[in-house]
Amino acid sequence: MKKLLFATALLTALFLSACGSQKDDSNDLANQPATRPEEGAELDPEFSVDDEDTGETAEPQPDAELSEMVDAIYDVQPVDLMGMETVAIDLTDESWYGYLAGLTADNVDKVDAAVVSEPMTGSQAYSLVLLRLKDKADAREIADSMEENISMRKWVCVEADKARVVSFDDKLLYVMADSELVDADLVADAAAKAFDATFVVDDSLVNEDESDLPPELLSAPAVAD
Repeated sequence: MKKLLFATALLTALFLSACGSQKDDSNDLANQPATRPEEGAELDPEFSVDDEDTGETAEPQPDAELSEMVDAIYDVQPVDLMGMETVAIDLTDESWYGYLAGLTADNVDKVDAAVVSEPMTGSQAYSLVLLRLKDKADAREIADSMEENISMRKWVCVEADKARVVSFDDKLLYVMADSELVDADLVADAAAKAFDATFVVDDSLVNEDESDLPPELLSAPAVAD
């Protein structure tokens, strides 16, 4: 259930709100934060907390080291976008690790953990993916996979025009953005400053075919009923 809710929220952000509704966000229920019932409040009899009790279908929590590194990058180079969240990328779900991180079934086993930091609401083309590799010698291979498979046009009505892919130690960082919102180069360079790192892989990508409605619209993972 949690996984379904997360997928629904993410796709709502990417597909429905990406076209930029002209309504005030404060009137948009999709943009309202989720809340827990107050203590003592009577719950709907249909409400179930089985997922919380068992933990069997709980969404994976973001890796602590990677989450802290994302925060450290933002301390050096703040990214001020609405609804920013850092969440785990499920490395057991091919549709999501392919869509979010550009990994494939042939190379995902070379990645130890992965997180993505993105705005969960609004028409904001920005995504930061941070991976920890099992062997830093695989950085070039995984970077190539990310560059080939992450769509800079994965949003519905907005798209990134610039991306940067860098590796340091056993980490691989991919940042893409609409340059009018965020400078992807400054975010990537902030990693070097935050961790006193020297980049081994350091690639820049430019989206030379920007359009209003990307054909990759249909490439997003479907949400199960």
